Parts: sequence; C-alpha cells; structure tokens
Amino acid sequence: MTRAALAGAAYGLVLFGLSFGLGALRVMVVAPRIGVVAATALEAVPMLAAMAWVAPRLAHWQALPPRGAGRIAMGGIALALLVGVEIGLGAVLNGATPDAWVAKFATPEGMIYGALLLAFAAMPWLRA
Repeated sequence: MTRAALAGAAYGLVLFGLSFGLGALRVMVVAPRIGVVAATALEAVPMLAAMAWVAPRLAHWQALPPRGAGRIAMGGIALALLVGVEIGLGAVLNGATPDAWVAKFATPEGMIYGALLLAFAAMPWLRA
C-alpha cells in the first residue's frame, strides 16, 4: 500500500500544480472574455489530457498492477490530498468554509469540476 500512497501523493501534487496554474489563467484571463462556464469547460480539456498522461506513468513508476486495488487506492489518495489542499487553501486565501466548497458543485462550472474530480480519481485505474 506504500507504493499506492507514493503514487497517489505524486499524482495529486502534480495535477494540483497544473490545475493551480491553469486555474489562475482561467480566472484572470479566459473567464472575463468568454464566461466562467465556458472557461471551466475549456480548462477541462488539458486537465483530462494531463490526467490520462500522468496517471499511468506514476502507477508504472510504483509498479502498481493494472486494474488492481493499488490503482484504486492511488486515485483515492490523490483525490483526498487534492480536496484537502483545495479546502485548506480556500480557507486560508479566501476565508471559505468547507460548506462553501461543497456548494460550488450546484453551479454549472461546479458540475464540470465535479466530473473532473471523478475522472481524476478513476484515471489511475482506467488508464492501466
């Protein structure tokens, strides 16, 4: 299980870094020009591509068998790490509560984000 934890932590941190950069670009540059929902949908494309590319490489790096429990654990650990970091940063940077983070999922852009989170968690298993 240690290998799954290492792969999950690396996967979560790599994708968080990318999403942080793309999110800043989306909020400051793209959304004011095309709207929040369109900008979120546009950001989803490179995020999905990165997930599909990074997940199998990190799983292979830790020798996690295809379609095994280690791949599921990798995705779950990465998701828990990502959600924890996002909720924590939201609290520190914006004073947002966990309830406010959950409330985002009721918006159209939040639904796109929720679908991305599901893909993020599943990708290590899907891309065996």
